[in-house]
Amino acid sequence: MNKCSFFILDGKVFMKKRFFILLGLLVAAGAAYYFFSSNSKQETTYLTESVTRGNVEKTVVASGSVESVNEVDVGAQASGKITKLYVKLGQEIKKGEMIADIDSTTQINTLNTKKAALVSYQAQLKAKKTAYDVALSSYNRLSKLYTQKATSFDSVNTAKSTLDNAKAEIEAIEANIKQAEIEVNTAETNVSYTKITAPMDGTIISVPVSEGQTVNANQTTPTIVTIADLSKMKIKPEISEGDITKVKSGQEVSFTILSDSQTVYHSVIDSVDPANTTTTDSSATSSSTSSSSSSTTSAIYYYANVLIDNPDRTLRIGMTTENNIKIANAKDVLLVSNMAIQKRDGKSFVNVLNDKNQPEQREVETGVQNDFKTEIKSGLNEGEKVIVSQVANGEQVGSMPRGPRMF
Repeated sequence: MNKCSFFILDGKVFMKKRFFILLGLLVAAGAAYYFFSSNSKQETTYLTESVTRGNVEKTVVASGSVESVNEVDVGAQASGKITKLYVKLGQEIKKGEMIADIDSTTQINTLNTKKAALVSYQAQLKAKKTAYDVALSSYNRLSKLYTQKATSFDSVNTAKSTLDNAKAEIEAIEANIKQAEIEVNTAETNVSYTKITAPMDGTIISVPVSEGQTVNANQTTPTIVTIADLSKMKIKPEISEGDITKVKSGQEVSFTILSDSQTVYHSVIDSVDPANTTTTDSSATSSSTSSSSSSTTSAIYYYANVLIDNPDRTLRIGMTTENNIKIANAKDVLLVSNMAIQKRDGKSFVNVLNDKNQPEQREVETGVQNDFKTEIKSGLNEGEKVIVSQVANGEQVGSMPRGPRMF
């Protein structure tokens, strides 16, 4: 009884396996039939656009900062306590106007000492000249007596030595006087250093000291104020290493500032720095609409220099700018979408939809290209339809090809 039951159970299992195998074969056959029959009936729809005429420009986009063209740190050349500050932050100042006073007591005392020494030397010179005149008179008298045999040669020789010594003393005093005059002039200059004046017209952009503070010019030159000419500013775009060879002097630049993105400023590149500035930034701010690459570690940048007038003082030192540098442009040329361009073996091709609604490949010569449009120099005519994409009937644009449906 047990053996018979086992045989029947095994037969059921065998029949069940055969059933699923046959079912799988039928499903596969149906899927294959659907796939080939549906593909044979599919038609391709071409998405096209017309060749148009217009303008195209290629730009390098870079972040930058605002600096002043002419900026001067006004330092103290005299040591002492600041007794008076005549300026404040943001104040406009003219060349020669007072900035600060430094206590001049030490400098004035030194000047008076040098003047007294000069006066003393001048008095000594006067006395030496008198002694010289006496020695000269004595020498002349004795020389005359010697010719008359009325005095000895030794007397004449002694008078001559006295005269020579008097002359040498005069020369020494005159040298001391010259040195004393130099020292007086130096002392007067040091006194003038206690009166700090503006070396240029501009705006006070930094006042790192305060009244009562003591400065020591013997160690380092302390900065009293910083003056900048804000009537003309310098924009310094940071150009990435991948774009720097495309950027040159004379190229047009447009930029905006973060606080006013609606106002566009226009200028040209004045110069490009020959050496790089290395900026470590995980989110590189310099990019190009053509081929700029990003870096998460150490990126290499080069500064361009853009000069621009700032009559209303809107541009301020340290502002961030977004710059567009025009590196190439073409006007009134034939244009197609970049999606229509195909590259192969260093050549450019497009597919043109002919009168029979069939694609026709054509080689073209391209020119200026930006992120969206490409200039066509030859190979196409205005108004022709170029294929930018293609889809099968029933598919959405940009979808993947439809596969076979199982059920």
